[in-house]
Amino acid sequence: MPKSCTAYLILFLISIGAHAQLTKDIFPLNREFKNGGFYLSPLLTYSYGPETKNNLNFNDTLYQYRLNELGQLRYGIELGWFQSFENPLLVHYVEGGISYRRFDGNVEHDGELLLPDLTELNFTSTNNFSMQTIAASFRAVHVKQLGKMSFLNLGLGTNVNYLLSSKYERKGMYPVDKSTEKFPSELHVQLHFQAGIGLRLTEQVLFVPHIEIPFVNAYPTDDLFPPFNFFNGDTFPVLMGFKLMFLRKDPFNCNAPIYNGPATQ
Repeated sequence: MPKSCTAYLILFLISIGAHAQLTKDIFPLNREFKNGGFYLSPLLTYSYGPETKNNLNFNDTLYQYRLNELGQLRYGIELGWFQSFENPLLVHYVEGGISYRRFDGNVEHDGELLLPDLTELNFTSTNNFSMQTIAASFRAVHVKQLGKMSFLNLGLGTNVNYLLSSKYERKGMYPVDKSTEKFPSELHVQLHFQAGIGLRLTEQVLFVPHIEIPFVNAYPTDDLFPPFNFFNGDTFPVLMGFKLMFLRKDPFNCNAPIYNGPATQ
């Protein structure tokens, strides 16, 4: 066997031995903790949208317009419960919560009306939106241990959003039938992806900074993509925050021995 292969084999065996000496992975939880607990997650909300182009024909008249959305940083908060599994395969824990979320921003409307005599009329308007929702969320989460006190947190889930209030304001006039402009419905369901890096702050507190991106609508089904529409503009929400997961001691197993791999002689 070449010397390089032998060296790689030795390094591989050393890495396995070193990993075996590390403290047991955070998930699944040690038997000294209960499988379930509360979590709290303060949030920052934001929305963005690419330029959207549309054309409208009125007999011999053509109206072409563009929409550009600029979101504003707002806030939210989520409170929920997680439940871990003792013998996970792909999903290490599931969680469900209730959250308050606010999204604000504006959509720039810029259009040209071309008349039959080739006269061109320009229209501009800054349209503002503000939306507050209550969301019920459920996620299935996979965990990959990164280090002794850190882990990768990947979740796939759903949000059921109920519209608490909304405010839409047009700063200018333009030749688009306002009844045809699209806005979020009172009840809508989205699928989302959440990713983060978790850290063990204390024995009983996990700290998980994360980003959440809703990527498709599950209800209503007539518009699966994008997640939101404001004034016909495509809008993609983004949620950034951190999650505090509170582990609970199990009084019946607090003195139970913890298995950390086979004993070494």
